[in-house]
Amino acid sequence: MNTNKKEKFINKNNAVHKRFWQIGIRTFFVFLFVIAFIGLLLPLRPKESELEKRELSKFPKPTVSTVLNGGFFSDISTWYADTFPFREKLMRANASMKKFYGITTQEIYGDAAQGDEIPDADAEMETTPTPTPEEDIQEEDGTIHAEPERLGTIYIADNRGFELYGFSRAGADAYINMMNSAATQLKDIATIYDILVPTSIAVNIDQENQQKVGSNSQEDTFAYVNGHLDASINQVAVLDALKNHNSEYLYFKTDHHWTADGAYYAYKELMKAKGMTPSPLTDYTKSEYPGFVGSFYQYSNQSETLKNNPDTVVAYTPTCNDLTYTNTDGQQVSGYVVSDATKYSEANKYLCFICGDQPYERIDNPNITDGSSCVVIKESYGNAFIPFLVNSYQTVHVVDYRYFSGNLVDLVKDNNIQDVIYVNNANALIESAVKNMSRIIS
Repeated sequence: MNTNKKEKFINKNNAVHKRFWQIGIRTFFVFLFVIAFIGLLLPLRPKESELEKRELSKFPKPTVSTVLNGGFFSDISTWYADTFPFREKLMRANASMKKFYGITTQEIYGDAAQGDEIPDADAEMETTPTPTPEEDIQEEDGTIHAEPERLGTIYIADNRGFELYGFSRAGADAYINMMNSAATQLKDIATIYDILVPTSIAVNIDQENQQKVGSNSQEDTFAYVNGHLDASINQVAVLDALKNHNSEYLYFKTDHHWTADGAYYAYKELMKAKGMTPSPLTDYTKSEYPGFVGSFYQYSNQSETLKNNPDTVVAYTPTCNDLTYTNTDGQQVSGYVVSDATKYSEANKYLCFICGDQPYERIDNPNITDGSSCVVIKESYGNAFIPFLVNSYQTVHVVDYRYFSGNLVDLVKDNNIQDVIYVNNANALIESAVKNMSRIIS
């Protein structure tokens, strides 16, 4: 009797387990089917990534060769994975899950892990003395002395991100040669100003901890470059001015750019070099766009620390807010010096400045009639800087050397431009960037 009961119990228990296994398998396959079905819904597939700031893969066009060698099917696989619906939400969820079980490996941002040794300012070239900038009154010290947390080449300290800087000797030498070539070609035609902008790590992290995390000295880098520039080039030193105000909001916490307030100090130094009075901030209309989460968030594997400490983009609109630009398709478009970024996504609010990175832009201020003009040769750091120039020049030309297809020297001559202003952050002192700067003066 006991044996029969035991057998019935075992059979019943096995039946229950079998039923659960069947339900589990069916549920699993239904889940896979739903995921696959969602993946095939073309309307849900994203076309660009706000997080990675790039256009996503497009469905490949078949050719005889790609079908025969299998490349077409490989490209379909890439397209399917790259444009999967809700990919960015899934990426964020994945990054959050990794933190729960201790995975701390991060993506590498840039190639700054090992920099070249920085030569002395007078190494190998005959130099002219580097001008000593006037000392500003030291304000409250905002230097961070805590040793940062390492995340690839993105470091996080005091709830903000910093990017390591690696010195490139070849890049610095190429920049020197390019600038000196520009000075030769524009001699007696225009006045050249060179503004080398430090990144946040050089302004907000003390020297000892910069060395601990393997970041090269931008101060020594600028001294080397400036020590070899032609004497006709006006060097506008901004590092000390920024360090003297580093308790202020000069750089974003989640992004590699400086803020408009940081750019304003560079504008003041430029006006000092020109012997002009800078336009006070009260002459601009201030606007704020909170909720900005920039590039450091992306390149730190979506750090929760950065996500929970978003930035506010502060912009200052000049007396004239209209501009025209030529886009990469060669079309002329009207835009604004400062656009309303209220509805911009959290990753794109910095695009409020000068319509983003365009090959060529022009701003004419009808309130100034003295014939003054300048051209700014820049990468994206220049975007927050340019609005301040509009109150000081009748005409401001803007060239993004990465996309501009014309010739800078011809542009200066054809438009009777008086001032040529280079604005580059320290990370632009690399061969690939300087190659584009050299291309537009060839």
